[in-house]
Amino acid sequence: MSFSSETKAELCRIPVSRTCCAVAEAYGILLFAHTFSHTKICMVTSSEPLARRIPPLFTRAFSVPVHVPDASAGGRFTIKITEPSQIARIFSALGYDVKYHVSYHLNRNVIDEECCRAAFLRGVFLAAGAVAGPEKKTHLELSTSHHTLCREVMSLMLDMDLSPKLAARKTASLLYWKDSAGAEDFLTLIGAPLAAMQMMQAKVEKQLRNTVNRQVNCETANVIKASNAAAEQIATIRAALEKGGWEVFPDALHETIRLRLEDSTASLAELAARLDPPISKPGLSHRLRRIVTIAKRVTEEQNT
Repeated sequence: MSFSSETKAELCRIPVSRTCCAVAEAYGILLFAHTFSHTKICMVTSSEPLARRIPPLFTRAFSVPVHVPDASAGGRFTIKITEPSQIARIFSALGYDVKYHVSYHLNRNVIDEECCRAAFLRGVFLAAGAVAGPEKKTHLELSTSHHTLCREVMSLMLDMDLSPKLAARKTASLLYWKDSAGAEDFLTLIGAPLAAMQMMQAKVEKQLRNTVNRQVNCETANVIKASNAAAEQIATIRAALEKGGWEVFPDALHETIRLRLEDSTASLAELAARLDPPISKPGLSHRLRRIVTIAKRVTEEQNT
């Protein structure tokens, strides 16, 4: 089951209680349904939980009985209302005059209460929403072929402190979020906190993985840098010893040279601790720079 399907199943578990919210949710479904006209209402969905939710929802909202046929071979449910008296009852409840045949405009009077607005958006998502899984890049969208309706719903969302983006895709208009915070807020508002929590948890885990990866990469780069520096130091010192022997270095530096040559993988801190007496890491770094300077001078002098 896709994450969109799981989210819709979560939403469909919300009890159908208050009549006003039932009307609002059904309104959202109808506006974004396949067909919503004065002669025919047709709702098509591949979500079985939504198909099973529509009959009690429409009974509570409009006192209109709805029959849900078996799913087609493609797993889609097609729910139709064609009885003129039932359509007239639905239009009347939503503030439309069935004689004027205008249905794809948002009547805000139907969703005046805050709870009803959330229920309306839940219906919109159930009918025309999709959301990418938490493991993918954030993308939540609502799609309709009615551009004016899309802008009216966007205006409603902006009034509710939601900030979707608006886009056109061929014959469809989209409201969408690509930021996880916006998508999480929307899902929480419409009644899908579990889905929102999964997205939030995935975001935290991704950020943690990125932080760990950055730290590992940084530490690896430091190790490589230190290893290369040690190899260069050792090669330069050995070249000087081959040319002039230990006598080219002051006696006070012999112990440091010996320790560096004996362990090419040791860090500066480890080498500094092995000296007798131990010295600081900056102190050892200074000694090694002095040793390398002497070694390079000796090598250059021998080569000329």
